[in-house]
Amino acid sequence: MLRQLSSRWRRTLPVLALLFAACGTPASAKPNAVATDVDAAVTAWMAEHHIADAEVAVALRKDIIGSFDHGWKATDRQPVASLSKAITGICIAGLVDHNQLSLGEPLGTVLAGYFARNHKGGEPKDPRFKAITIEELLTHRAGLTKNAFDDKHDHSVAAAFRTATQTMLDFDPGSTISYSDSGYLVLGYVAQFIGGRAYPATCSKVFARLGLPANAGLIDPTLAARAPNGGWDISADDYAKFLYAFDTKSGALGPTTRQWLDALPGDAGYAKGKKSPLTQAPCPRFSGKPAYGFGVCMKRTARGTQYYHDGLLHHHLPDYPKTGGSFFFVNEAGYAAVVIFSGENDGKTYAALEKSVIAAMTGSTAYDVPGAPSSEAAAPTAGKTAKKP
Repeated sequence: MLRQLSSRWRRTLPVLALLFAACGTPASAKPNAVATDVDAAVTAWMAEHHIADAEVAVALRKDIIGSFDHGWKATDRQPVASLSKAITGICIAGLVDHNQLSLGEPLGTVLAGYFARNHKGGEPKDPRFKAITIEELLTHRAGLTKNAFDDKHDHSVAAAFRTATQTMLDFDPGSTISYSDSGYLVLGYVAQFIGGRAYPATCSKVFARLGLPANAGLIDPTLAARAPNGGWDISADDYAKFLYAFDTKSGALGPTTRQWLDALPGDAGYAKGKKSPLTQAPCPRFSGKPAYGFGVCMKRTARGTQYYHDGLLHHHLPDYPKTGGSFFFVNEAGYAAVVIFSGENDGKTYAALEKSVIAAMTGSTAYDVPGAPSSEAAAPTAGKTAKKP
């Protein structure tokens, strides 16, 4: 009899464990409709464009509400390319808020010590370089060429900065909007110079300010020279949490930098480039007159402000075997979606991802926030179950 009971008990244990687990799951564990809609859009895009690996995270302000693994785990660090610019942007904002730097200061003043120390061969090739202000660098109006550094021979931020100083400007500072990796590279060197420590040590402090581990992001060794504009490795989960920095409730931006960001004027040049003179628009996914600052594109609507940026890893980078891209979008309700993916892709592939995620993030259900009055919502679309509530 005892043997029979023991045998039955062993068979019953797994069932009881499942029942207890179900009882212990809070009601809020139901997958969030915004998160499942975003992942459904990404899943369909991956199938259509034959993308092998991706990770997806959706946050509501500082909390992850959906993480999705597609070959890669959403907690795995991966290269995020130009999404690195926002990390540098928030780092610069911290220096401004601590009165170590002024947005209107020209490089000739900010880096006076550098130029004095390196007067032999250290003077910029283009005398206009010293007139560039921090604000112009942050908003892609510095006049710098897109990539004023040498991927083959520059192996540090300092080396890449020296190369940038020896490159002629494309435009007069402040005169023209054109997307430039060089601008955020120079900002990274400014942070390094003022902070007195290497760029990664100086700017990784932004993670702790947002309650993230100090090592949430790491610099990819192969991309060390372009670290400030495209060298960070970070997971989709942690980047989604990092984006809370742009929320007015986070406090990551102080009064000076918050006011500056909110007051930035929109301009059609951020949405569409020109053929003559040739310029590249920083924010082609936004129509009308978006703005750009601290490493993010911004569009103001009747509901509030939307933010986005994308990043692309190119196969032609010397000694760098990885290809792929990254993208984030933050809507006016505070939902942030982050996608990091593998594979070489063309502009159409990239655009298809961005448009589908933005559509998911701007549908009626994307503005329903738990605890807030519901918007006029359609029934949530089915999506993959989030592994995290």
